[in-house]
Amino acid sequence: MSAEADLKAIQVRWVLGLVSGKDLPSIATTLLTQGIESKSLVELAGLSRTEAGAPDLFEQALHELGCIVMEPTEALKHYAKTVSASILARETSPLDGARRIWRATLYVGAHGFHDLDPFVYAASEAESRPQDRELFERAIIDEARRWRGAEL
Repeated sequence: MSAEADLKAIQVRWVLGLVSGKDLPSIATTLLTQGIESKSLVELAGLSRTEAGAPDLFEQALHELGCIVMEPTEALKHYAKTVSASILARETSPLDGARRIWRATLYVGAHGFHDLDPFVYAASEAESRPQDRELFERAIIDEARRWRGAEL
């Protein structure tokens, strides 16, 4: 994966609340070692995990690096594509992947955004209908295949 792809993946996780502010200094250090550099990223890498200001510096670094402000629904789409690839590569189980997507949609409060409903439905129903687990896992895998090939 390229450094730019890593930056986008981090931005997606940031927008979805999957990255803690205390982790941003080490993330900045990693990005710098990959050759991605900005004034705010250098400053962020110098912070300790407990210092305030990391979120603002990270947002400023994204701006300096030319990253467009990412809407939560766009971040959800990128995240669904990433999790789908993980499901299909058998790095995560179908139900765990669907649950991760479901939690992300809840975090951003994506009311009216229904693109990920098949994952959400399968994850929620599988909990209350354990006898149909295989059916839901197959449905999740089918949806993951669709998302893997999706144009974003």
